[in-house]
Amino acid sequence: MVFFGANDACLPGSDSGQHVPLDTYRQNLIDICQHPTVTAQKPRLILVTPPPVDESSLEISDAAKGVVGTRRTAEHTKLYADACRQVGKDLGSAVLDLWSIFMEAAGYVPGKPLPGSKKATPNTALTRLLSDGLHFTPEAYQVLFQSTMDIIKQQWPDQDPDGLEFVHPHWTIAPNA
Repeated sequence: MVFFGANDACLPGSDSGQHVPLDTYRQNLIDICQHPTVTAQKPRLILVTPPPVDESSLEISDAAKGVVGTRRTAEHTKLYADACRQVGKDLGSAVLDLWSIFMEAAGYVPGKPLPGSKKATPNTALTRLLSDGLHFTPEAYQVLFQSTMDIIKQQWPDQDPDGLEFVHPHWTIAPNA
């Protein structure tokens, strides 16, 4: 799994120092996926889009840390999710579109303000998924896990964990084997 972009999507000039320009982010994804030490292993890669952010929750969380100003916006983060999706398409890699999964849970309607944006009303679905507007809650990790399993079962049924045989004896048998 190649899963990054939430920090890269910080706004340019924000005090976090984590911003990566969109074109650089896109090229970094390509470089990682096509790096000789990666391709030599013939991996089955899954690119994971950065999830959305909840600006209102981030503002509260950042203020509690003494952060002044906006570091992330829903609209800017969407650009990074879009780029990840496009890189996956261009490379023929599987994409776990976590941004869209979270947005669907939040009831996103194209053409309307993005859930999580200050232009939209507060969204309880995003609050359930993002503890501080950025970091995952246990529910979000469950969504990530289940979505990963779904992609594995769809793309590579031979790797479905439920169908794999043990390489070594089960732990209850191993001491007696």
